[in-house]
Amino acid sequence: MNEQITVNLNNLTEEEREQFKTLVDKGRGKSSRESCVWKPKKGEVYYYINDCNVSIADFWNNVYVDKDRWKIGNIFKTEKEADFAKEKAKVKRELERYALEHNDSEKEAWDGNNFHFEIACGYLSKECICVSTNTGPYRGESITYFTSKEIAEGAIKSVGKDRILKYLFGVDCEEETND
Repeated sequence: MNEQITVNLNNLTEEEREQFKTLVDKGRGKSSRESCVWKPKKGEVYYYINDCNVSIADFWNNVYVDKDRWKIGNIFKTEKEADFAKEKAKVKRELERYALEHNDSEKEAWDGNNFHFEIACGYLSKECICVSTNTGPYRGESITYFTSKEIAEGAIKSVGKDRILKYLFGVDCEEETND
């Protein structure tokens, strides 16, 4: 069956246009990657992290504050997801601060002469965090680098191996051992 329908999009609200586009794509058999990104519907409850680092519930009204939170990734389906995001951000900041406080400034240059170390997770074992070197002229996006293996290992000990595994690599750890 091939039905053709003409719709004047000017008669629809922005929310109705989004729903219409989703339905048209579904009808065409298209699976949009964008549809994998959750965005609340008008009146739907979502959670965000406020400036006091508290997870707060709010209703999506499609106003600027909702849209701004969504743009920076501060929209979560559940309070548990928001709390996880807070802890993940804390672990990331702790590693970054450790690197800033302990890295050797003379070895930080990305000139091909210095070794840089990063924290990585062995996805097969999901048990250990290993520190790998990166000597090329390329830097990875959002990776905290250390100027020595010892500094990276110190960061793991300081921040906590289980916290790093859980919040940065998604490995479920039963209890924190800090080793």
